[in-house]
Amino acid sequence: MQTDQLTQNLVDFADERGADGEPFDIGIPGVTLVRQRHKTHVYPVVFHPIFCLVLQGAKQTYVGGRTVSFASGQSLIVGLDLPAESRVIEASSQKPYVALALDLDMVLLRELSGEINLLEQGNEKTVAVTSGKADGAIVDAMRRLFELTEMPEATAVLEPLIKREVHFWLLKAAHGAILKQLVRRDSRAARISTAIARIKREFATALRVEDLAQDAAMSVSAFHAAFKDITGTTPLQFQKMLRLMEARRLLQNEKLPVSNTAFQVGYESPTQFSREYSRQFGQTPRADKVGSSGVSVR
Repeated sequence: MQTDQLTQNLVDFADERGADGEPFDIGIPGVTLVRQRHKTHVYPVVFHPIFCLVLQGAKQTYVGGRTVSFASGQSLIVGLDLPAESRVIEASSQKPYVALALDLDMVLLRELSGEINLLEQGNEKTVAVTSGKADGAIVDAMRRLFELTEMPEATAVLEPLIKREVHFWLLKAAHGAILKQLVRRDSRAARISTAIARIKREFATALRVEDLAQDAAMSVSAFHAAFKDITGTTPLQFQKMLRLMEARRLLQNEKLPVSNTAFQVGYESPTQFSREYSRQFGQTPRADKVGSSGVSVR
């Protein structure tokens, strides 16, 4: 099947089920479809480890001071949990942005890495979010994964095999360096992942960089440098972004008062919270509270 046919099948699937804009669960665990029929403004997103295959249109993601672009025929690999911003830059009702995404399984990646011996020794230039050309093998595997939506009797047998194949190709991908690093428990990326897990668990509490560095078994200076190299931001900026994104969700979805929201996400001063919120999102928490949706999760 040609890529154009897969794209059309995904659009038809989206039409039949009313999927538009937000990631849509296609019924295969960990697999989502995105169909967006117009360009978007920049919006906040909390990434988790994910692979995204773009079949039509184009998108940009902003992580720290970096811009990562990915368009038709390319894919995005996100190796770590992290806050970012995104926008669709190429889409129309005639040619919508269409992408198929798969949650990454780090246990499976580690298992495969031991079997195929793809581990790299270099750590220096690994970054959390990368894009690159999607080769025919991985496109074909994702096509077959999507086609399981029409073959429920085959899903139990074929789904784990196809997902395993996708993870294999990602470890082989030229832009899969972050994954090769993460499967090595002693790598910088794996150590930073440990610190990120703690920041996510305790984002509303006061954290010291010294303690995070100790969790990562690194000196403070080495930890700080590695964290910024890989994520594009500092540990405390990372934590602040998580706080503000959770605050936006609470304001828009839970309709909590602004002061309550500030305290719940870890701010001691509602004034400071409002100032930082306005700087990040371009409007005050009170004004943003009327919004209809919260932070997207990709």
